[in-house]
Amino acid sequence: MMIKVSDIQFYPIKLNSVRREGLSADLVSSRSSFDLVIVKVITDSSLVGFGEVISRSGSSSSGLMNVLKASAKALIGSDILNPNAMGRTFDDAIDDIRTTWSAVGAAFEMASFDLMGKARGVPAYSVLGGQYRTNLERSALLADVAPEEAALQAKKRIKEGFCGLKMSIRDGNRSAEQDLNTVLAVLDAVESDIHLNVLVGNKWENAEQVTSFFSSLLSDSFFGNVSVEQPLSPLDLDGLAKLREILPVSVVLSESVSSPDAMVQIAHHAAADRITLNISRVGGLSQAQKIVHICDAAAIGVSVCAPVGSRLGLSAHTHLASTIRDPLPIDIGNSLAPEREPFSGGFDMMGGRLVLGDQPGLGVDLNEDVLRAMVVNT
Repeated sequence: MMIKVSDIQFYPIKLNSVRREGLSADLVSSRSSFDLVIVKVITDSSLVGFGEVISRSGSSSSGLMNVLKASAKALIGSDILNPNAMGRTFDDAIDDIRTTWSAVGAAFEMASFDLMGKARGVPAYSVLGGQYRTNLERSALLADVAPEEAALQAKKRIKEGFCGLKMSIRDGNRSAEQDLNTVLAVLDAVESDIHLNVLVGNKWENAEQVTSFFSSLLSDSFFGNVSVEQPLSPLDLDGLAKLREILPVSVVLSESVSSPDAMVQIAHHAAADRITLNISRVGGLSQAQKIVHICDAAAIGVSVCAPVGSRLGLSAHTHLASTIRDPLPIDIGNSLAPEREPFSGGFDMMGGRLVLGDQPGLGVDLNEDVLRAMVVNT
């Protein structure tokens, strides 16, 4: 049996109403310029699949649309039940820009897995090899607030059922002492089995600054439940490996994890204790699964992370997380305000947990009226 692609349609939108639990107004504003394109793949049967692509590189929406259209032409007539052949066709069509636009490939592949699940009458996680669980732990992102308020917020999130916490100290306007006090306040407010991941972005220029901060953090008390995310440049694997040897906390990599090849190098350098995994960043669900297998072999923990996107993209990440043997709490947020969310279904949020349904494909339903009202000119 073959199910061929007959048409591909695109719906470019702006994430003007990004809403994320725990995000400060400044962080919401900084993310509001992201371009998101919903990809609708229509087949010669009655089946329709959906994918999405988010441009995080600052490229124009028109440039993104040009790449989408170029690749779509090549995919018309492809058999959605043969993802390997579709992937080869896509690679051949945009070989010279594959690295830059890995998120485009991820969008088409997302739609492909949605369609394969619908064609077989099973959830996408079954097509991905089967789920270990459908009830998943979540981590909560704390807002950028004063130490006392951060501690209260942490207690509230844990009471709601969240199993992990994240906080950002990316703001270069705060002193190291202010950052230290905030992190300490959160750690003192939660039990030792609640892990806190500290996101630092490009706050520090070298390993000495990172080491100094965490040595000061642990000078009076030891906390085994704290980690630092992407403390150095994504490409500085030697520096990250050396830092991991001397730091008294775990090292988590995110931006460094851009492909299976990059993950092999991370494992070879022993540069990470854990990673955060995003489908768009690595080029799709199949690429993400390769990275999970590499991490399994290297005893590196994996947390699926999708802080921005529609319910469609969040569902795809949740399906991926369900196929990981021992996943860390996943970072899945509410990125669109309810009145601007074109998709429904896929999963239920129950406090600090996500519960996947058993609907075919990614399990989401599209409200085309809402989607069309969000479309912008490119």
